Amino acid sequence: MIRDWAITYKSLQLSGLSTLSYIFDFTFYSTILIVSTALGRLLPPMYHEFSLFDISLRYTFLPQATVPVWLLVLISAGIPILQFLLFAIFFKSLSIKRRLWDFFAGCLCLLGAQATQIWAVSLLKNITGLPRPDMIERCEPMVQTIPITQLSNVAICTQSNWNVVMEGFRSFPSGHASTVFCGMVITSLNMAAKLQTFDKRNNSFKVFLTIAPLLGAAFVAGTRVSDNRHFLRDVIAGSILGTFVGASFYHQYHPSIFQLTSRGRAFPPRRFGISKFFRNVGGFWRVEDSGLPEEDAEIRTIENVDVERRMQEMGQGENVKVKTLADNIKFVNMLEPEM
Repeated sequence: MIRDWAITYKSLQLSGLSTLSYIFDFTFYSTILIVSTALGRLLPPMYHEFSLFDISLRYTFLPQATVPVWLLVLISAGIPILQFLLFAIFFKSLSIKRRLWDFFAGCLCLLGAQATQIWAVSLLKNITGLPRPDMIERCEPMVQTIPITQLSNVAICTQSNWNVVMEGFRSFPSGHASTVFCGMVITSLNMAAKLQTFDKRNNSFKVFLTIAPLLGAAFVAGTRVSDNRHFLRDVIAGSILGTFVGASFYHQYHPSIFQLTSRGRAFPPRRFGISKFFRNVGGFWRVEDSGLPEEDAEIRTIENVDVERRMQEMGQGENVKVKTLADNIKFVNMLEPEM
């Protein structure tokens, strides 16, 4: 197994393996986000068959959406990042290291969630190829006599801008709904944890602040119906998808919002090479104001005093003093040479 090492820059020391793992996370999520967005736009959908007599597909094509893509990105990414930043600035009861770590973990959580939901939405949109409510006006079909019982396909479209036609067959699920609910669910959960909304003290203002992002998400999702871009089923499916992905990723990086002692703090940085100390369960690096439930924080970290004690138990550590992260890594590697 690859041993850990210390990265030192001036007075800052980081774990090599842990740092690489987070660089990998960022690179992986970013790649998924970029590739999924590109393929979702460039690859043609499956072009589901349709009936020219289906009045549910004859809504007016409105070129300008109430919530354009740039505003969707601002809401779904800008607002979550802003609230992560504000909590990092104003939660001065926590150490600066803890606040910086929480900000980083929150942003990584958001990036992973948005990348995952965009991948899922792009895949579903193109594989189902279901028409939007305004599809027939987008299509500009050839005028001809078609029996009312006969289905048509995309071959009858005369629209000169084929991108308009392709978008007309990407109805299910709603990407706007999925994206905005993903970002707002993460925002809402983080606010609930940081503000301790569920501390059983019946503070209605904290409840309002917690659900406000969800109300905003519902508004954005609703505009997709009023803009004739989606059916209600598309919006509901997208909202459920975004909510599920957002909540899942939040709890990958943060304890439950009902764990009041965590105070909304993210899990500490993951650590490699110490699982054999904890019955093959992965461990953490301790950050000031750890944020883990107390029993986990004590069991799944190897502190400097723990290293010194273990070295003494092995008869090697009478004069060992573990002061830095680099010392910690060095002596842990000595304790478990087979790792």
